[in-house]
Amino acid sequence: MIARLREVRLSRLALVAVATLSGLATAVVITTALGRTSAQSAATEALRHPPVVVRVAATHPAPAPAPAADPSPAPAPVDTSAATDTGAQSSAPPATDASSSDSADTSAPTTTGATTTTPTTPTAPQHKVGHVFEIALSTTSFEAAFGQQSVARYLNTKLRPRGTFLGGYETLARAELPDYLALISGQAPNDDTLTDCLTYAEFPDKVKPSADGLVPGPGCVYPNTITTLADQVTSAGKTWKAYIGDLDRNCVHPNSDALDDAPLPGAGPDYATRHNPFIYFHSLLDLGGCDNGDGSLEKLEGDLRSSSKTPTFSFLAPGACEDAAVAICPDGQPAGLAGEDAFLRKWVPAILKSAAYKKDGVLIVTFALTGATAPGGPVPTGALVLSRYAKVGKIVSATYNPYSVLRSVEDLLGYKLLAHATSARSFVSAVLPEASASAAK
Repeated sequence: MIARLREVRLSRLALVAVATLSGLATAVVITTALGRTSAQSAATEALRHPPVVVRVAATHPAPAPAPAADPSPAPAPVDTSAATDTGAQSSAPPATDASSSDSADTSAPTTTGATTTTPTTPTAPQHKVGHVFEIALSTTSFEAAFGQQSVARYLNTKLRPRGTFLGGYETLARAELPDYLALISGQAPNDDTLTDCLTYAEFPDKVKPSADGLVPGPGCVYPNTITTLADQVTSAGKTWKAYIGDLDRNCVHPNSDALDDAPLPGAGPDYATRHNPFIYFHSLLDLGGCDNGDGSLEKLEGDLRSSSKTPTFSFLAPGACEDAAVAICPDGQPAGLAGEDAFLRKWVPAILKSAAYKKDGVLIVTFALTGATAPGGPVPTGALVLSRYAKVGKIVSATYNPYSVLRSVEDLLGYKLLAHATSARSFVSAVLPEASASAAK
């Protein structure tokens, strides 16, 4: 600009003035530009947000949330009280599949303002019944036990009105031992057990159970591959006890192939091995279960004093003198059905008054056949069920048997069904409808 002005012939004073004015203009422009830039930077800095830290979630899709546990009770086995049994499916709750939630993304969730919930694994159903008492008795006929002329007055006038009567209950055979073995194992009668095992005979060494868990062939003492209700109780972390008449010490049994009902050390003369089915299973004999759980009837009173001490499963059986076919006892005590009635009169009130029974108990009284003169098939004998969950004074005419009792107990306690119990009719829904719910409310 100055050079250009030189071409215009100005005086030196004018040239100096022009140059001064030019410099001032330039300074103003620069100053203005700098000021604007500083203001813009300050404004920009004031509007700037704090830095955002973004967490990148896993790229694979998250699995669908596990369904919430259904609080409604699991359905009980259907019992239409019909005379014929078409077989019922198991009512045991399905095992919880923990793998359903194992594939969930365990990385920390991105915070987006929404509430994050963690799926919970459904808990195992809790069964309402926690204590089962079984009393195994015998009779010579249905009429002898429950007829109008029955000598079992306590049974018929005191107990029967308090519970549900199974009018269609029948035996498996015309002997006691097959019924008692079936009550705890679901095993079928064979030629040896049909005679109440005259000798304490082992099954052959190489015998193998069938696909449905039944042991074929002759024998009385089952191999350790056969599981019993007592084994199931132990596996569940609970306790069982057998309270057997005239048994002084635990698990008294004959030697292999010895006479079955011969006098034995540790037991009185009234001890009947056929009334003690637990001594016929190696699963209990070999691993100590029999030594721990099978013992004297006199221990029952102490075990009933507290609910925590009362076993989950209790099995009661009187001595040989209380068999229904016995006419006279050597010690002058009541014999036969009168003796059984006295047995009930002594022990049932103690059970019914116990904290365990009042809390969540079921009492089942069954009758096997004794005194039969010839072999044969099932014979009606009747049975009785008492519980806070049972219908008082009700009569159920559907056909049940010892397999049904095992099935019903396993249903109530939530155990897998054994052997013939898988196809037996359960009486839970007909007799104990309030206890058939798998989840306690």
